[in-house]
Amino acid sequence: MQNCTVCGAAMAPGETICRHCGRAHYGPVCASCQQPAPTLVREGKIVCSACGATRGPLAGVPLNLAGQAHRVGSVVTSVLAWAIVLGGVAVGGLVGLAVSLLAALFSASVLWGVGAGVLLGGVAGAAGVLLMKGSRRLDTRAQEIRDEAYEQSVLAMAATRRGSVTTIEVAQNLNISLADADRILGAMSQKGRALVEINRDGVLQYTFKDVPGALAPRTEVMGSPTGVRVATETASATPAEEARERVDREYEAIRRAAKGP
Repeated sequence: MQNCTVCGAAMAPGETICRHCGRAHYGPVCASCQQPAPTLVREGKIVCSACGATRGPLAGVPLNLAGQAHRVGSVVTSVLAWAIVLGGVAVGGLVGLAVSLLAALFSASVLWGVGAGVLLGGVAGAAGVLLMKGSRRLDTRAQEIRDEAYEQSVLAMAATRRGSVTTIEVAQNLNISLADADRILGAMSQKGRALVEINRDGVLQYTFKDVPGALAPRTEVMGSPTGVRVATETASATPAEEARERVDREYEAIRRAAKGP
């Protein structure tokens, strides 16, 4: 018996979709960290996205491929939409021209041809618009699936780190950019699943209180309800000045990490 890493509901052995919250779970529990973390293809190897341990090829859909089926469907649908629009306009124009010539031969109004061309072109355009909307929905769903998989990896990572992770750790461990890591963690924080803190090293970290084994942060909340908490160590500077200095150090660390060695 395992529990959903999102809502905590019980899941039957081998079950990959939580019946309570509907969240997908990628692969079985890692034998090394004991977390239901998605796998990740890194340097030709399939590894656990939480602890980096090597896992088997049948451990589930790799994190790199999460949402790719929907993304491919989005591209195919978009190409088909443009093909229908352009083809419909071309066919409508040819049919309209042919009908106009026939109408001229029988001394009828050429408006019949214009009407036929506009009708065919309009039908093709409407079909293309519907397909484009479907393409956008597929692309949005692909991003949602990808983010859900990354969130599951972040929760598994946090469980192996006593409930806390930083932006740099997530970016390096999941092979994503700092911007993507910050976006994912920020979204989880906005949902109320993570608390943004500044640790004693002056680094922004995200603490997930509902993760098993998480430690209670030794912090105090600043005066304004910003959701950012600062370590309780005293200093000569005011809390606001200390917070700004530590945030500046965090951004400087992110900037250096982005530039690389």
